[in-house]
Amino acid sequence: MQQLSLRRRYFALVLLGCCGLVIWVAGPVAAQGPRVWLDPETLSLAPGDEGTLDVRVEDVVQMAGAEVHLTFDPVLLEVVDADTSTEGVQVDHGGFLSPDFIIQNDADPLVGTVDYAIACMPVDKAVSGGGVLARITFRALDEGEAPLAISSVILADVQGQPITIETGSGVVAISRPGPSLVGVLIGLAAVAVAVGAIAVLRNPILAHYKRGGNG
Repeated sequence: MQQLSLRRRYFALVLLGCCGLVIWVAGPVAAQGPRVWLDPETLSLAPGDEGTLDVRVEDVVQMAGAEVHLTFDPVLLEVVDADTSTEGVQVDHGGFLSPDFIIQNDADPLVGTVDYAIACMPVDKAVSGGGVLARITFRALDEGEAPLAISSVILADVQGQPITIETGSGVVAISRPGPSLVGVLIGLAAVAVAVGAIAVLRNPILAHYKRGGNG
């Protein structure tokens, strides 16, 4: 009986160890699923400046189509047109998925939305892995913090089936740059020169008045 009990304990320990190994191996893999996010997640600009954000896709398998909808604050940001020869405001293609069939490419400056949908043709040009799906160049209009949200995303594989994904958001921080250290040093040097010049002019004048007073 004691030997049987020891065997049961042994098998229980082995079973727990195997389960723990499976959980340890499967855990990191499960955490790395398909993802759509903005790069950089925080973009710093000054009013009037332009900056580019990449819409990136990660860890997809046989992706043949993509549809992304993004919102931004039209009071603080505007989208720079990537194709002035076409009516409306467009964003740049990223190159990860071939835009053989452009379903939608439109940025609305009044509402503050970007709608982008493309598919590769034929579907054997489907892609796996990760890369830049689209590039959006923004121009900062005023100071403030402008959130960027991926409101919805649909990715499809070669069978037309949706790919389950996670999404990330971003922000554009707009502020006027403060004085640089070089500018401060130049300002201090200018003040020092001015003070020295005043001292040079002041000393002879004081000496002149002193001589006049003594006379």
